[in-house]
Amino acid sequence: MRYIYPWLVAVFILLEPAGTSRIYANDAALEKTAERFFELMVEGKKVDAFQEFEMTETMRSWFQAGKHQSAAKDFRRQFGSTGELRKTEVIRHTPQIQSVELFYSGKTNSFKARVTFEGNRISGVHYLFWSDEQAHGGTPIQLATPTGTIFGTLLEPEQTTEPMPVVLILAGSGATDRNCNQLPAVHTNAYRMLAEALQQNGIASVRFDKRGVGASAEVGADESKLRFEHYVEDAALWLDRLSQEGKYSKIIVLGHSEGSLIGMLACLQSDKAAGFISLCGAGRPLDELLRMQMEQQPRAIKETFLPILDEWKQGRTVDNVPNELLSLARPGVQPYMISWLKYDPQEEIKKLAIPVLILQGTTDIQVSVTDAEELSKANPNAKKVTIKNMNHVLKTGTTTIRLIQLLNYADPKIPLHEELVPNITDFIANIK
Repeated sequence: MRYIYPWLVAVFILLEPAGTSRIYANDAALEKTAERFFELMVEGKKVDAFQEFEMTETMRSWFQAGKHQSAAKDFRRQFGSTGELRKTEVIRHTPQIQSVELFYSGKTNSFKARVTFEGNRISGVHYLFWSDEQAHGGTPIQLATPTGTIFGTLLEPEQTTEPMPVVLILAGSGATDRNCNQLPAVHTNAYRMLAEALQQNGIASVRFDKRGVGASAEVGADESKLRFEHYVEDAALWLDRLSQEGKYSKIIVLGHSEGSLIGMLACLQSDKAAGFISLCGAGRPLDELLRMQMEQQPRAIKETFLPILDEWKQGRTVDNVPNELLSLARPGVQPYMISWLKYDPQEEIKKLAIPVLILQGTTDIQVSVTDAEELSKANPNAKKVTIKNMNHVLKTGTTTIRLIQLLNYADPKIPLHEELVPNITDFIANIK
């Protein structure tokens, strides 16, 4: 996990620039190689077992350091085993770079794996959680969009026939799934914990894999076509979907991190929301946040990235992005970043006429208390609550030292900050 806007980084994937190696002769050979490689890897085989595979230097070094065995342990803890391979698909990203997606199913271990190739060399591997309800409770819920189906989890209070509030949880940026995870690098289960806590307080919730992530990966498979507005439109469609159920007394939108701005815009686009909660949401435009984060980077990184950011502000993409910036500024993601830059959270939150709660932790290393203050100034009617020692992933953290915080991001056993849920439930209870 890099430190440049870390929640944008795809998990468990290592890439190098394409070389001159050949492309596989046919898809069947590529798929067979990917399947064998992935299944050996998650079994935690020793390095010698992988001699048959050609890899990039970065990938080979990763194996030689034994890091694949740690990843295999994490995988087995999550899924137990691979289960049954149901189908495979080949995706061609560029003439030189392609990936194989492997779809596995099981009672509690459904997931999708991706093995990436540069020519005939394996350059990356990662997996996405594919099913949630069988392992952790709740009811599958789907949202039909013009470009495909989005999959989520509905969790309702048990044994109740009375109308209940429902919270629509909007995830943060990057490959964050319905549970606030980017497995295996980021593993918090924060949204699942929040949904379960709301259930115990008589409040229903919907959390979902946004397009391009987890079970909804196929909706946004081509990142170059994704725009910020797509997430807003999806959230507005969820609001309409929930309003048609007829069993919810009120719908509250809760947007975490990037989801805060998405939630604001969705509430402005739809009249179905009774309240809005900004949870660790930025109070400044994206370019200001990126410039702030660049101050923590080496001078060479900053001086390389800032001219790229200036081009984005003008609505222009940039070619020839250096390797060290590919996670943030690769060509495929640039149109999305440009679409995001158009919005100022302060301008959007001031337009909201519904009750608003702004929640911010003091040890958040991605969004600061200043952001919450700016949002509060923009909408004086909003209620602002600062939670001492709550970090960006909603857990207790007493330090802002980055390396210590990132350990917190990888431990799902850490509970939510004790003050988080009471503030949310009190706010919802007071919405008329």
